[in-house]
Amino acid sequence: MNKIIWKDFWQSVKHTKGQFLSILGLMMIGAFALVGLMVTGPDMRATGNHYAQSLNAADLTIIGNYGFDHEDTQEINQVKGIKNVEFGYMTDTVLKNSHTSFRIFSKPKTVGKYEVRRGRLPKQKNEIALADHYYPKYKVGQQVSFTEKKNILGTTLLKQKTFKVVGFVRSSQILSNVNLGQSNSGTGELKGYAVATPQAFNRTVYTTANITYQDLHGLDSYSREYTDRTSKHKKDLQAVLKKNAYRRQERINTAVAQKLSPQERKLQRAKQALQGAEQGLAAAEKQLASKRAELTAQKSQLQGVQPSAELSDQLQQAEIELASQTRILGSKKAKLQKSAKKTNLQISAGEHKIAQAKAQLKKMAPPSYSVYNRREVPGGDGNLVYTTVAQVVEDLAKVFPIFLYFVAALVTFTTMNRFIDEERINSGTLKALGYDDLVIINKFIFYGFLAGTVGTVIGIILGHTLMPQIVYHAYYQSLTIPPIEEHFQWQISLVALVLSWVSSVLPAYLTAKNEFREKPAALLLPKPPAAGSKILLEQIPLIWKHLSFTHKVTARNIFRYKKRMLMTIFGVCGAATLLFSGFAVKNSISTMNKRQFSDLIHYNLIVAQKTPSSAKQKKLLENKLHQNNVKAEMQVYYESMTKAVGRTGDTQDITLIVPSSSNQLNQYVHLNDRRARQPIALNNNGVVISERLASLLKVQKGSKITLTDQDNHQRTMKVAGITEMYMGHFAFMNRNQYRQVFKRKYQTNAHLVNLKAGSSQNTKKVAARYMSLDGVSGVVQNTAISQELDVVVQSLNMIMVVLIIVAGLLAIVILYNLTNINIAERIRELSTIKVLGFYDGEVTMYIYRETILLTGLGILVGYLTGDLLYRYILYVVPPDNVMFNPALSASSFLWPLGVIGIITLILGFIVNKQLKNLNMLEALQSVD
Repeated sequence: MNKIIWKDFWQSVKHTKGQFLSILGLMMIGAFALVGLMVTGPDMRATGNHYAQSLNAADLTIIGNYGFDHEDTQEINQVKGIKNVEFGYMTDTVLKNSHTSFRIFSKPKTVGKYEVRRGRLPKQKNEIALADHYYPKYKVGQQVSFTEKKNILGTTLLKQKTFKVVGFVRSSQILSNVNLGQSNSGTGELKGYAVATPQAFNRTVYTTANITYQDLHGLDSYSREYTDRTSKHKKDLQAVLKKNAYRRQERINTAVAQKLSPQERKLQRAKQALQGAEQGLAAAEKQLASKRAELTAQKSQLQGVQPSAELSDQLQQAEIELASQTRILGSKKAKLQKSAKKTNLQISAGEHKIAQAKAQLKKMAPPSYSVYNRREVPGGDGNLVYTTVAQVVEDLAKVFPIFLYFVAALVTFTTMNRFIDEERINSGTLKALGYDDLVIINKFIFYGFLAGTVGTVIGIILGHTLMPQIVYHAYYQSLTIPPIEEHFQWQISLVALVLSWVSSVLPAYLTAKNEFREKPAALLLPKPPAAGSKILLEQIPLIWKHLSFTHKVTARNIFRYKKRMLMTIFGVCGAATLLFSGFAVKNSISTMNKRQFSDLIHYNLIVAQKTPSSAKQKKLLENKLHQNNVKAEMQVYYESMTKAVGRTGDTQDITLIVPSSSNQLNQYVHLNDRRARQPIALNNNGVVISERLASLLKVQKGSKITLTDQDNHQRTMKVAGITEMYMGHFAFMNRNQYRQVFKRKYQTNAHLVNLKAGSSQNTKKVAARYMSLDGVSGVVQNTAISQELDVVVQSLNMIMVVLIIVAGLLAIVILYNLTNINIAERIRELSTIKVLGFYDGEVTMYIYRETILLTGLGILVGYLTGDLLYRYILYVVPPDNVMFNPALSASSFLWPLGVIGIITLILGFIVNKQLKNLNMLEALQSVD
């Protein structure tokens, strides 16, 4: 383009700066949403991958309920494909004089290392490094003490209970500061972790094994390939360990027998010694009786005969000796009886202890080895949450920006058409002066290119920098992941640029090319206004006759400018769709917690009994359950079952509850069919499962499902009902179904507890009291699931707020742009009616009434498309253990109406001001 064309171009930009900025704004909003959502997920994955690689995080972790002996470690080391395996120790303790549960790990050498935030890692057995979020409470050099419960063997794993704090660390395994998982100490919820040297543990057998694999090294740990390979390794490892479990049982039996054998031999020797002593005493008594009989016989022979002095002395001496021996024997007998009583008690106690140990061995659960990936491992909730947030962002990126870009592109197309129409006479002049069509078309192409490119570049920059930081600030306080890395994604940036050029350059080229087919003389004349015609409404006299003149004009003008009508409706519909779905999702995630823990679940705790437990332990638990702070309690059978299902194939925990009384269950859990809005009763037809679990398993009422129990046995059951539940997976069945499914006698092993004061603080306090009892194996609090999802909810909430703001900005730009186009196209018409004496308000409403009506129609259509988008989000976005509340609230409808209504109202005042200051004479001048 030469200088004159360049000058004309910049003059056009100056005169149409509103349209130029609107195209720029639309492309900026579209690029920001598209690039921002598209890059945030990969940025999160890159951050997580680099963090895991820097600490050489384990791909799989094995935890044995009885640890790993020498044969176990050899078996694991021989598994194919393993790059590194490191065995270690861990134990759950409680901070002294508190209920705060701490998990203490042994310091690793290579696998699953810790990031040192302050100080250093421990080197001596009396040193320890604490979780970084305990830094404000403890300082380097301070002493910290723990209390540890005795294990099943009656010993503790830590050699000492007091340590010197030498540093503060972050774990490659536990990424959450809020929900660190369940614990068998404290309140039942893990609140911290620490690292000590292996020398600080009583090293009998290892308790954990962290493994990395050769074919997983360097892979994106959030990719499908990594997930599939990890799942295969997990299955292979489980198969190996399952075989080893039987051999381990034999080794345990042998070890117990070897340990009990010396005690049994000692008791046998004690029995034999006691028996020998009793036999010796009996022999002495027999001998003494014989002597007494002999002396009596001698006396009898001398009866009536005067014995000699010497014989008399002998008899007297014999009687004295016999009396002495009798006393000595009596003393020995008394001592032996006393000793025998004590020895018999010791033997009895020893035999009872041995019998108890043998009985306990029979009742002990068989050896099992649990294999976990990074998201499943105890304490790995943070990794699960982080993965979920990244997935949520990527799922939203698949629909939100595409829809937004489509709306922006159509409005941009209309804007470019209007700009070319406004430049019609100017273009005709240039053509008449001999300028080539392509030169003039290039002016419009560059106009669209400049506006679209500048807007897109700004959007790309904001998308790469602002959106990742917004998402990061939603979770950074709850997760220990480093600050999000910002990587430039050139592919999606190029896509955004191409989309902007398609939206702004292509319509400029097509419209201008079509326009310049006309002769210069035709181009020098204004484009004739759209011809009016009868509309459908006129064919309905009952309505048409009752309309005022201005309303009739409005109706005719709406259908006279059909393209603008459709653009207004569609543009507003797009903004309303995004606003509706944004507010609906926001409302859905904010009401889940209340709906589940106020309306559906009424218990505060599940208190699980230790198996086996003594009569004394059961009595102490019963006493606690009947204290004043307990409102009600019910005995149930409780078990955490599992099923590998979902997008990642992770093992899902399923809480099985079998009430002792099905009729009383409603006081603790309200089973409800959400669609039918009817309560569900437990019956003999099968199991009632939660709705999200049914969705993941793709089953309906009458289908059969197979779950894995805690003994790793597959249990198949029929689905009798699907109950409303939003967090976690649940299964409920009655006693008859339990006996049928599990093929064993029904016995309760837990209590559902409803507290009088159900606050989080009081629940934790009461949970700690139950956990301190020897007869309690664990306590499950409702708050655990809620805390796990808080981070996801916060992140999603923040994203939805951003998208709502983007949708609001889109509505502003669309309405402002289309209103300006409407005014510009009909400026002579408006000037004419103003000259005819219409008041300013009447002139404004003459044209703005159409905008109000079309905006209303756009909002109504937006409700329909918004509901479809909302349903899609409900289907795609939620994590595997969560179901968003699909119920729509009034606010979901009122907010879009309010936001777009306020924007329309404000623009009305702006339009009124513009028309009030309208230069009628200039507007009415035209080339005839």
